[in-house]
Amino acid sequence: MSNYTGGCQCGYIRYRLSEEPSSPHFCHCRMCQRSAGAPVVAWAHFPVSSLKYEGSEPSLYRSSENTQRGFCPKCGSSICVVDDGDELLCITLATLDRPEAVTPAYDSHLESSLPWMHWQSRNR
Repeated sequence: MSNYTGGCQCGYIRYRLSEEPSSPHFCHCRMCQRSAGAPVVAWAHFPVSSLKYEGSEPSLYRSSENTQRGFCPKCGSSICVVDDGDELLCITLATLDRPEAVTPAYDSHLESSLPWMHWQSRNR
């Protein structure tokens, strides 16, 4: 059985995931950019049933008709996204204690990618 742990920046929220992730990816959509204050967010799907909070749970913000985003009410760290009725939720890979354990395999919503995100390839 897998065991992934993580939490927010201030430690108020801690979580444990007991199953393997699926679909690890970088999301470039405007919703993710605005909620994280970053040009891209790394995510992976986990079964909702595998998530256990150890202590406090994130506050939820309904970011669209069918989607809620979980964040720490103390430090603001983005923790998760879940669609109503879905059996999977997305966890931000950067909140894992070992974010290097899950490697994003693809990019989503590249149509919203900021043009300056590719500066490294232009400067090589």
